[in-house]
Amino acid sequence: MRRIWIACGWVLFVTGVVLILMMGLAWIGGAEASRIITCIVMGCLFMALGRDFISRGKYFPTYIPSDNSEVAREDHAAARRMIIQAIWIGGIIILVVASLVGFWMFFSM
Repeated sequence: MRRIWIACGWVLFVTGVVLILMMGLAWIGGAEASRIITCIVMGCLFMALGRDFISRGKYFPTYIPSDNSEVAREDHAAARRMIIQAIWIGGIIILVVASLVGFWMFFSM
């Protein structure tokens, strides 16, 4: 479970950074501040949640394969599934935000 929490935390943190950067660039590009500020706040919340996941994940115990091989194998498989899901969710969030910013910039001209 340790790897799951840390990987999901990093995905959330990076998603928050990318969200803030994209919204900041949209703001510089001339988008309305009222629409952008809420997305920047959401990016900050993603970053805070990601840091929380990372710090919690560091306190979980790791399973050594020699101690209990079945538990270690299940933990490794669950970690792999959760990492793949977290990457997909982060990618979808980034694509949705990028397309929204693009539409807002296109229609605000």
